[in-house]
Amino acid sequence: MLSQNIYYEEEKKHASNRLTALFVITFFSFMFFKQANAEMASKIFFMSLALGGMTLLSILHYFFIVRWPGTFVGVRKNFLIFLDLTVLTFLIAIFEKNGLFFLPFYIMIVMRSGLSFGIKYFYTSIILAAVSWALLFLYSEYWKAHYDIIVTFAMTTLLIPLFYLKFITRIHEENDKLSEILTTTEHDANYDGLTGIPNRKMYKEVISNALKEKEFFALLFIDLNKFKVINDTYGHHIGDGVLKEVAERLRKCIEDEDFIARLGGDEFVIITKRKKIFLQKFLEKLEKNVIGEHDIDGVKLFIELSIGVSLYPDDSHDEMLLGKYADEAMYAVKKKQNKYHMFYEDIGS
Repeated sequence: MLSQNIYYEEEKKHASNRLTALFVITFFSFMFFKQANAEMASKIFFMSLALGGMTLLSILHYFFIVRWPGTFVGVRKNFLIFLDLTVLTFLIAIFEKNGLFFLPFYIMIVMRSGLSFGIKYFYTSIILAAVSWALLFLYSEYWKAHYDIIVTFAMTTLLIPLFYLKFITRIHEENDKLSEILTTTEHDANYDGLTGIPNRKMYKEVISNALKEKEFFALLFIDLNKFKVINDTYGHHIGDGVLKEVAERLRKCIEDEDFIARLGGDEFVIITKRKKIFLQKFLEKLEKNVIGEHDIDGVKLFIELSIGVSLYPDDSHDEMLLGKYADEAMYAVKKKQNKYHMFYEDIGS
């Protein structure tokens, strides 16, 4: 599961604010286009096209952040800086003298890139801005003749952000620390401290999502036999060793699409989407890998387990009932000799 850290939130906020500003600017440019003379109207028309295209790409960019926040993070940030500076340079070039009013936006783009995206994007935006100024000087006759204005704004764009560089660096150092704390806190909230596998809280989220998908899955409740005897006889440190050993052996049996969690005490749960015909073999694999004699911190112990299985949608569509049925099957199999798993549908027989 993705950790929505401080950098994701900053990027999302920046994209949202930028999108709002583009809508407003594009709207007013169309208003000016209606009232402008023929010469200015054509320039405003091109400006509106550029801003309209930029707005469309920004909508797609915002959708991409929200839908796939962890994908191509660096690529999309660099793309956004490149897009902003390209459109800005284009507008300055076509408006010539009136393009002077767009030059301060270089400072805003460089500053916002550093604050919202990270310190390395601050340097990226400066390099791309320098390329933009060079292109203006080389390909625009007006700006070639007024190179002194470009140089002035170039120096301003470089000096103002550099003046605030310590502030930007400190902000991102604090964000790094906060992001680390948030990641650690999220991990502690969702994973069992002893075994390292997901806990009951994450199990609730996963089974809820599985029910929403409305696809077949099996719910396995797993309990260790005579675990209290092990704790009472050898002490809790050996009991903890047993739990870690069992958790690791169960984890090695599952595949990427399976889910395992510790519910508490000696109770574990597995959610698997394997087809029904493959479940028997999977259950036998779990038994073979766990049941038997194990060395736990120098103590030889025989570990057994009981597995109760309920099926969605065969047994129920309800989360609570599926858990209840898996639990009943698990306790029913404890009463059987040399049998370690049972399906809820087989309790009657």
